[in-house]
Amino acid sequence: MRMIYLLAFFLSFQLSSFPQGKIDLLILNKKYEDALQQIDKHIEKQPVGSLFFKKGLVLNAMQKFQEAVSAFSQALEFEPENSDILVELADALSTLGNYIDANSFYEKAARIQPQNLTINAKLGRNYIQLDKYQKAYSVFENIFSKDSTNIYWNKQLAFCAHQTGKREQAIELYEKAIQMNPRDYTSWFNLIRLFQQSEQFGQALEIIEKGIELFPGEAAFYQQQANQLFGNKQYDVARQAYENYFEAGGDSLYKVLLNYGISLYFSGNQIKAIEMLDILAGQVANDPYVYFYLSLSYKKLAQYEVSEAYMNAAIESATPAYLPEMYHHLGQIFGQQRKFEESVNALKKANELDPTNHEVLFEIATTYEEYNSNKTIALNYYTIYLKEAGESARNVNYALDRIQKIKEDLFFEE
Repeated sequence: MRMIYLLAFFLSFQLSSFPQGKIDLLILNKKYEDALQQIDKHIEKQPVGSLFFKKGLVLNAMQKFQEAVSAFSQALEFEPENSDILVELADALSTLGNYIDANSFYEKAARIQPQNLTINAKLGRNYIQLDKYQKAYSVFENIFSKDSTNIYWNKQLAFCAHQTGKREQAIELYEKAIQMNPRDYTSWFNLIRLFQQSEQFGQALEIIEKGIELFPGEAAFYQQQANQLFGNKQYDVARQAYENYFEAGGDSLYKVLLNYGISLYFSGNQIKAIEMLDILAGQVANDPYVYFYLSLSYKKLAQYEVSEAYMNAAIESATPAYLPEMYHHLGQIFGQQRKFEESVNALKKANELDPTNHEVLFEIATTYEEYNSNKTIALNYYTIYLKEAGESARNVNYALDRIQKIKEDLFFEE
């Protein structure tokens, strides 16, 4: 397309001062260096804007964009209101990543030719590169009002709609883009992410499954499926989706392997979970998630001493937000080993860090009742549990029965 544009310009541009056909033939045969030599000779004789413009186009074809910027800038000195020169200069700057420099030239060209949708679209794209999404949205919304059939421009509007918080419009536009071009790989994933961000997880899974049908064996769709199922805590089907991802040639990314290991644990594959998590422990030191699920896996296998060691390692590595649950599990691990005093201390720490988890109070009460001869302490914790948990208490009947029984025993002991 670029070469067609070049030839169209060259063939339409007549200069009496040099053999036009000879230069066009050199360009047609991609002898760009020879063509530049001819152009430069004529610039020395007659420096005009059209010659510098032609030189810039040839340099662009050679991907010498910095030199092309210089040529277009010189052309602009002769013809400052020429929108073709403005756009080519802006394009070259944009290709170099000089989006700020390109912007004023795109804006000027758009003012000169406001009905030229191609120029406006280039301006909109440059706004996107500058993270000026509201301006880009306004440009592409205006384009859409005049031409709603251009898939590429519609996708730019969809992207800008997403960036400016107009998710429903973005979803509608991406759905339309996929209908018009089902093999549009990027739009499938943009649509999936939009549904996920809108917490429309059912629709997200539906799009993922359609994508798997359309792109069979494409690992990225299995990864999206696995991550979505993992987020929904559907660990058994997530495990299968992760295995499909690996079978499809998906990369062994750390986060993917971690989620896979956790899915193995929750789906009852503790031994395989340990194998996977051990690999991760060797890759990244002191990851509390890895240590935490290694501990839980060994706990399920009743290997409590190993479980205790990993839970302590998880606690040492963890950020404060995860410590309450870790101390909670550590208290249970100590209890399984009949280390009751250590169990109570860990459970108290869990309650101290997160007083909203009232079931910890219930576990403290049952632990005290099992190992401490002074049942008054257990009685107090059962009472506190019922008071703090209120209607949310999951073990209310058991706690009431134990309170009554302990009170009866204390009465008879008197």
